[in-house]
Amino acid sequence: MLEALAFLAVGLLLLIRGADVFIDNAIGLAREWGVSTHVIGVTLVAFATSLPEVLVSLLAGTRGHDALALGNIIGSNMSNLGLVLACACLLCWYRYGQRILPAAGAVTDGQVMLAFAFLLYGVVLDGSVSRTEGAFLLLLYLAYVGWLLRRPAPGGAGPKGDGSLPKLAFSVAGLLLGAHLTIEGAVAIAEWAGISELVIGLSVVAIGTSLPELAGSLTAARKGFHDIAVANVIGSNIANIGLVLGLLALVAPVPVGSFVISVTLPLLLLATLAAMGLARLPMGRGAGFILAGFFLLFLFELLATL
Repeated sequence: MLEALAFLAVGLLLLIRGADVFIDNAIGLAREWGVSTHVIGVTLVAFATSLPEVLVSLLAGTRGHDALALGNIIGSNMSNLGLVLACACLLCWYRYGQRILPAAGAVTDGQVMLAFAFLLYGVVLDGSVSRTEGAFLLLLYLAYVGWLLRRPAPGGAGPKGDGSLPKLAFSVAGLLLGAHLTIEGAVAIAEWAGISELVIGLSVVAIGTSLPELAGSLTAARKGFHDIAVANVIGSNIANIGLVLGLLALVAPVPVGSFVISVTLPLLLLATLAAMGLARLPMGRGAGFILAGFFLLFLFELLATL
């Protein structure tokens, strides 16, 4: 147990430091390349912070832990909305007295996030995600990224900044190592407590793999880059469904249980609808509490299964 707690503590420290370095260099590169910080948030930052979900889900799926892999995807999306985005809103409000203003493109990308959430619900209704459906999800994600990169950046990317690709890669390595250590510690604690694999995937592992998003969004909010704080969540949720689940289903069809279809996915759809509506407005204390409420309800439903 002491070893698990040590892994958890070191992992959290690596996530926080890695996110800080990553945000600084991502902003610098965005300005050097003439790309808006919102686009960088939806693509580069979101992809990097989604790498733990990719690795954990694929590793779990190839080892026959399908419930853990799918639970990680769904739980991570709920954590991104109800934990990551909620904390960013509350941090900006209580620490800086500011609300997160909607960035240009946030509403459009929020609609894409909602479309992917409904698409996810549609493909799992028959009780599984087939290889064909996985390929379709992956192609849609790649098409979205291609369209996003060609989309003009309203208002330009701002003044030039300094960014380093080696430092960016180093920070990603720190995020991945931090996520790995955090997950190892958290799963060991959860298994010691005798929690089922699905619940572990939906809660402990999902929250663990969402820690890079949490660190990234809070760091971005603290540095005043509110558009990245929101775009990171939107992009990560799209990537989790289109990229992570798409790749997972390509490896092998993913079975889906009745609890996921009847409880967790409907809650995720409601939270996504709420987030898309809130993204049209300045997001402050009220938005943070609403999103956190969905997350608490999600956790309550999981606890009810124990």
